[in-house]
Amino acid sequence: MERSKSLSINSVKRYKFFLMGSLSIMFLAYMTLYLIDGDLYGVVMVVVYLALMIFYWYPNIGKFLKKIKEVSYDKENLYVQEGTYEIQIPFHEVKDIEIVSLDGLYKFKLYQSDQFGDEVICKPSLWYPLNYKKVDAELNRIRGLVRKAHHEYTDKIGFDRSLPSN
Repeated sequence: MERSKSLSINSVKRYKFFLMGSLSIMFLAYMTLYLIDGDLYGVVMVVVYLALMIFYWYPNIGKFLKKIKEVSYDKENLYVQEGTYEIQIPFHEVKDIEIVSLDGLYKFKLYQSDQFGDEVICKPSLWYPLNYKKVDAELNRIRGLVRKAHHEYTDKIGFDRSLPSN
């Protein structure tokens, strides 16, 4: 089947690098404010912030950024790029689609856990707040395809799957 255009931005790796770099620069700039004072409190705060950054912040942000994938779709499936291979997810396996952040990260919640977990996060547009109507219209189209796949799937397996009573 012919795929629609990719749902993710073209340069997911550059977006991840830019996001991690800009957050690191802001965090380091905040730490230098304490060093400018030059008192003992400032030195202690820099050590505390540095420890937080190395042992807590970087691992958590790294885990989150690993969840951002390149996603494309057609009328029946979602395709997630995982390294050098591609994973096909039928639309009836998608539980929900929701926005995660103000910069336009979208989360696809899945019914079953796959190689990458039970959710896929994608960044449809680098300029999301400015072109939200276009991106939201595309994601509403995908939500419609998911609803249609759910109806077809429930009709296919039968609506009443309860056990017979004795």
